[in-house]
This record gives sequence, structure tokens and C-alpha cells, in this order.
Amino acid sequence: MWPRGVAIVLVVVAGACATGGERAPTTTTTVVAATGPGLHDHTPHHGGVVGMTGTRHLEAVRVDPHTVRVYLTDFWRQPLPVAGVSGTVTFELPEGDRTLALRAAGDALEASGPALGPPEVATHVALNVGGEEVVMDFLLPVGAERPGAAGLPVHGCAPPAAAPSPSGPRPRCVAALGRGITALAATPDAHTLLVAGLDLGVSAWRLPDGALSHGFAPPPPLPVARREALVAHPEAASAIAVSGDGAEAVVADEARLVRYDVASGRVLRELATPGKVLRAVAWAPKADHLLVTLFYDPAAHLVAAADGAGLRALPIEREGAAVAVSPDGRLLAVGDELGTVWLFEADADAPPRALRGGRGGVQAIVFAGDRLVSAGDDGVVRAWDLGSAALAGEAPTGKALARLAVSPDARHVASAGLAGVVRIHDARDARVVATIPWHDRQLPGLVWAGAVLVSGDLDGRLALWDADALVSPARPPGGSESGP
Repeated sequence: MWPRGVAIVLVVVAGACATGGERAPTTTTTVVAATGPGLHDHTPHHGGVVGMTGTRHLEAVRVDPHTVRVYLTDFWRQPLPVAGVSGTVTFELPEGDRTLALRAAGDALEASGPALGPPEVATHVALNVGGEEVVMDFLLPVGAERPGAAGLPVHGCAPPAAAPSPSGPRPRCVAALGRGITALAATPDAHTLLVAGLDLGVSAWRLPDGALSHGFAPPPPLPVARREALVAHPEAASAIAVSGDGAEAVVADEARLVRYDVASGRVLRELATPGKVLRAVAWAPKADHLLVTLFYDPAAHLVAAADGAGLRALPIEREGAAVAVSPDGRLLAVGDELGTVWLFEADADAPPRALRGGRGGVQAIVFAGDRLVSAGDDGVVRAWDLGSAALAGEAPTGKALARLAVSPDARHVASAGLAGVVRIHDARDARVVATIPWHDRQLPGLVWAGAVLVSGDLDGRLALWDADALVSPARPPGGSESGP
């Protein structure tokens, strides 16, 4: 994953395991590699499912209904010896758990037993590698035609045992990923939730029940030619955008933009990018266009979702931050690092309108009826009238905000950020109508999918909320009311 010839000190802080449990202690591992280039690669080499734990990759493969193999590789996907490695594999089956011993078989560990009937099965691998315990959960398919998943809670979303806060709403269910959540998205039909996590890639979950469906395939391998020391860091997607029909998604992972088929998790292609680190991405609902911003770039870019080819540059005064496209595709909104939101006409070269008043970076923008709602580093949610570009109302929250999510009827907007508190706002004037203090860590994930509001924090807790229970019936969206 990093160039060889480099000594890397990696500090691994493990959270709760994927299926619950106590935190593992903090460990420090020094990795010394040979001379030569490295390869950034999470792809399966044997047609299985790959997960990463500490400095190792595990790839589990159901060779046939009877046999499972587990391959061990290092940071750079070089094979690790399995001589002296012991362990077990446990399958969760309708008739009860079945545990088999793993034994060395060539360059892999192998277990065989009675045929496993299900096309995919929750699988727990527990290894002893030189006295160190190495464990990982898999949703393991038969063959490569079905998607799998690694390192995720295979039991999905379950009712919370206890609420951290004695008062306030409680989620309907919670999934403990064990590693921080960095981005959420949902398909327009509210049937599929996409979740990005630290060193967990992107996974798809069924809604409204919150059951794990499958993982997204890793992006193509990336050669790393530089030999100077690189700082090891957890990897995670920073943004996910879904196409208007919900069939495809693009995932921003540092300087890479990868297009996926949502139903299968297959990589369709890697898109061309300007080479800088991507900051935000939005998919035009009625067109095959993406709106993206990049760090240190005072512009937004409209690019083709098919291949990433540049279509139009949208210059602004300062570095671009959050982006959004209106539901009808007519308006492109770009926030900057000084608090201004710029409104461009998608099909015209007219100068943009400037919505000024924010202080600090605009980190989130959504369209809600005839309102645009923004939030950012100053901790204020602002509602703007799209017709007049006037400020319709604002709600200070006291802490920096990173995410906004709009309800399907555009009447409400949820906000979240540094404080770990979710607030529901009236989209007309940003007034707070409900407060949810359940999380106690920063919230980089927030999405409204049909009747479900989903929040995700840096402890890896994914919470599903019954949205109707959080807000009272509201008036029509926009700035006017029907009736007295």
C-alpha cells in the first residue's frame, strides 16, 4: 500500500468489533519494506472477498459449497506464510453455527465440511498468527458472481441496548461498524443505503430494515512509484453521489473518482480527474453530469459522469467546498471557504448570484423546494429564498456543521457535525423543530431516505431513525403557506 524501502510506524486504534464487544488496546506496529515501488491494492487476487485488519489483508474464498480458503497478504499484497498459523472459520447457518478448523494448504488456510446451502453466509474467521489474534467477519458468497463484504456487522441493524442520553429520541436500530463512518448516500427510491467507513470501503444496506446487502468492489490497484516516506493513514471515501435513477454511484476517494453499479457493487470504470484531491461531488439528477470541487482550487467543475471529461469550469472567489444540484437540474450551487454560496445557471453562462453571510467554509448545501439551505464551519444553518436570493432565516447551533439532509417532501432539513447532535430544521426559515442528542461523537454521515433518517458517527455507529416520529406534520415546502 506504501512504497517499499520505507519504514512506516502505524498506530492502529481499534474500536468495537464489527459484531459488538470491548475495544481492543491501542497498538503500534513498525512495518519495514524492501526496496522498490509499492502497490495500493485492495482487490481480490483469488476471486474472494478482501478485508484489512491492522497491517494485513485477509481474503476469504468459498471455493465450492464445501470448502473455504483464507489467504494472508501484507500491506503491499505480498503473500504471507501460513505455516504455523492456526485458526477457525465459523458459519452462521439457519440450523445453528458450524465451526471448522483452518489448516495450511499450499499458500492458503483451508477448511472443508458438509455443503453450505445458502448462496451467501455470514462467516467469522479467527486466526492465531505468531501469538497474535487476527479476526474478521465476512458476508461470503459462492463464486465471484455475487457480491460479498468484509469487516462489517453481518447482522445489520439491531435495536439499541441502551441510549447514551437518558432523554430525547432513540434510534429504531443501530449497526456498529467499529470504525468511523465518513459518508452516507441513498438511492432516490430509498431502498438502498450506501455507507463509507475507515478502511471498510463502501457497502450497500437494504432499507428500511438496515440489513447489510453487499460490499462495493475495491477500486483498481494504484501503483506507487515514489520511494520517500509516506505517512500511513486510514483510507475512506470522502463523498458518494448517486445517479438520478439510483442505478449507479460515484465514489470520491482522495484523488480518485470511481463509478459503480449499485446493485452489484461492481466497478464500472475509474473516471478522469484533474489529479488533485477531490473535496465534494454531486450528481445532476436529470443529466449524466457531476459537479465536483477540489482542495486548493477556486472553482467548481462540471464533468461528464461517463468518463470524467471536463464540460465547464465554474470560477468563484475562493477555494470551492460543498456542492449541490437542484432537483430540476437548472441550478448549480457551490460553497466556498469564506462562507459564500454561488448559484450558477446550468444551461447559461450568466454570472453567478452570490449568497453572502456565512463565516468560514460552507461544508453542506441542499435544495428544499424554493429554498436553498447551507451550513458550515460557523455552525449556522441558513435558509435562502431562491427567487430573491435573500436570507429567509438562520439557526446558530454552536458547533461546526458538516452535513445536511433534506426530507423527501422538502419541508425539513437535518443538520449534523462536530457536536454529534442531529437537528431537524424547518426548511422555510431554518428554525429548529427537533433535537436529537443521541450520538456523542462527530457525525460525518447524514442522509434522509424516504421515511428513514440515517446518521453515522466516527465511532462507527450507524443509526436509523423513524423520521415521522421526529417531526410533526408540516406545511407545504417553500416560503408560503396554504390557508390562514
